[in-house]
Amino acid sequence: MNVQITNFRDLGGIINKNGKKVKPRKLLRSGHLVNLDQATQDLLIDTFNLTRIIDFRRDFEISESPDTPIEDVEYINLDLLGKMNAKSSSLADFAKLKSIAAVDQHMLGVYEDLILNPGAQEGFTEFMDYILENKTGATIFHCFAGKDRTGYASALLLLLLDVEKEEIYKDFLITNTERKQANDQLIQQFREQGFDEEQLASLATALYVKEEYLDHAFNLIEKNFGTAEKYAAECLNIDQEKLNELRAMYLTD
Repeated sequence: MNVQITNFRDLGGIINKNGKKVKPRKLLRSGHLVNLDQATQDLLIDTFNLTRIIDFRRDFEISESPDTPIEDVEYINLDLLGKMNAKSSSLADFAKLKSIAAVDQHMLGVYEDLILNPGAQEGFTEFMDYILENKTGATIFHCFAGKDRTGYASALLLLLLDVEKEEIYKDFLITNTERKQANDQLIQQFREQGFDEEQLASLATALYVKEEYLDHAFNLIEKNFGTAEKYAAECLNIDQEKLNELRAMYLTD
């Protein structure tokens, strides 16, 4: 199945703690949906029954690389970083950090904000409502690379669908394989612009995900709320009834 989208995958088929599977062709994650050819659009409609796109990007990211409009598919922009009042960081900003440790520290801060920042909690509350509202077709959610905002959104969904953390890490880390070609191209572009090897190493770190980033997110949930269910109830307006509805909608025997 040739989908012309970087870092695209269907969460369907992942098995949870009780042996139930995430339903196929319902929850899709990816990088941005830019310059999609007609064959890819047709595949998303005909094979995946795509009915809703959730774009986590900021306005400037969308202006630079807008999603390809797909006929009869609802498009929603949910700017998570904007809701968090986060400083806009370009790829060049990461290169200028000149230290892998500095990039790691920045990324740990991002994941901390994705859990604890009130704006992020508001954003993920909206995200979960959109997921619960889509009763008929598939939802694809994405940011630029499908890496951090999308990676955490995917982890959140799988956590609430009672998937083992080991399986959540597997999905999270697939990004590093799926993004390699695109990342190599980006690094080469910055090399040609005159960035030195130290800066390129920092940039390369920012373009991939690390297990420790998700560790940090899960540890924060456990430390501050005890369980994912309590976090969802306190911060995302997901009570037991909504949680049961989510699992009934997206899990199958």
